[in-house]
Amino acid sequence: MPNLANRWAGRIYGTNTGNVFLDLVQDDQNVSGKLRIMDAIFGVSIYDYTGSIDDELLLNCIPAQAVEGVELGNVTVRGRLSADGHIRGEWESTIGTAGTFEIYPHDLASADPGAQNRNPEQIHNKTIQMGSVRLFKDDLNQLIGYIKKDFSKGRVIVTYSLRGCELTKYADDFFEQLDGIEQLHYIKLVVQEPEAYGINRVIIVELVANGVSEIRVSGINESWVLGKAESIFQTLKLKQNSLVTTYRKYGLNLNGAIFFSMLIAIPDIDGWKSRAIFVASVFVLLNILLFIHNKYIPNTAIYLEQAKPSFFKRAWPSILSWVIAASSSVVAAYIFSLLKSVGS
Repeated sequence: MPNLANRWAGRIYGTNTGNVFLDLVQDDQNVSGKLRIMDAIFGVSIYDYTGSIDDELLLNCIPAQAVEGVELGNVTVRGRLSADGHIRGEWESTIGTAGTFEIYPHDLASADPGAQNRNPEQIHNKTIQMGSVRLFKDDLNQLIGYIKKDFSKGRVIVTYSLRGCELTKYADDFFEQLDGIEQLHYIKLVVQEPEAYGINRVIIVELVANGVSEIRVSGINESWVLGKAESIFQTLKLKQNSLVTTYRKYGLNLNGAIFFSMLIAIPDIDGWKSRAIFVASVFVLLNILLFIHNKYIPNTAIYLEQAKPSFFKRAWPSILSWVIAASSSVVAAYIFSLLKSVGS
């Protein structure tokens, strides 16, 4: 019977992926301790476990701590000690998640004395913010293919929002199980794998309906991090709607024109009541314009029912933005003429 009492670190794969750290206390055939998992999507969870070691390692894990809102189940872990001193096996939870794992001894007391002379363990991060993005099925396929290009083992994980729920799948399963999904306004793509010094290289592309869409790349190789982030940005920039992006970032130009026109036109209206009505009407009009724009032109739109869209399908957000803005300017001009005629 092997003596496995030690600190163990490694990776889990399957429906969940991430880093794992295990404090293993052994008393004859019985083992116990704490299991910590850093999930790529759901964050840190901690389990208390008991188990046994004979021909295989068996652990029965009970959740002790989780991120708020994340459901955890009891987990059963089975593994065997390999010839190279690693433990490999399978895990399965009571909520239906499952996968494989590999852990290896991580005893700091017996660490290589020459480790201090190795390259420093540092992580380079690059974040790039995106504007308004319109993607179609072929675009999403190409983006996922490009993201996983530098990863030999890591699989792209897709998280998307559907009918008020967030779902997570491997990219292959996502495309095979669309189940009639026609349009999405939120999607997150994650891929990672070990690089060196126990550090993972990670790519996250998160596109949201409201708020800031971002590309986040991490790794120990600075040139790869900077280059990969910029190349993904350039790939998505071709799908970016410049007019909607400008509106969300600075406010539509016609909004400013309406506002300054209001300031110039106020002296031509007689009576302070008419002027107050005109100013209030313009501000209400601008807020209605902002509300309509945010409601009907989301920051992110992913159309999965079409692989190769028509020109109008790609261009309609810009057309609608201009129509809304032009209509608001016409209404403002009409209110001005009406109040001016009343005053005279």
